[in-house]
Amino acid sequence: MLLQTDLPVPAEVLDPGERARIEKKEKIEDRIKIYRSASIRYQKAVESAASRNEFDAMPENLKLWRTLLSSSLKDIEANLKKKKKSRALINYEIHLRKTIGNVQKVRIKAPADQQESFDSWISEAEEVRKKIVEILFQN
Repeated sequence: MLLQTDLPVPAEVLDPGERARIEKKEKIEDRIKIYRSASIRYQKAVESAASRNEFDAMPENLKLWRTLLSSSLKDIEANLKKKKKSRALINYEIHLRKTIGNVQKVRIKAPADQQESFDSWISEAEEVRKKIVEILFQN
């Protein structure tokens, strides 16, 4: 079991339920599923706020989401056995690919002063996705 201080991602990027689940998971496959679930939660929050034209909390959500993506990639790179393709990792990459497109659509609606937050998230997400593709297709 992972100790609170041993979480592979910063605690603030996960909700209490995700944090409790990840503390119990030693297998990277299980943690990837939790990362995907947390990413979906951020995606829904961003899309929901955009549909209500509530962009005030958006930069902080995008920052936390970026932290989740980069931290999850570090955990994946350090712990995934590269002998076989991970179904959870494939699903995470598909989710990221689709989400990047969705966030680009939301970005268009965002105020000018928040464009940089969106650009930063899109750039980070694309980098993470590319590295995941490299992990999946190496050999």
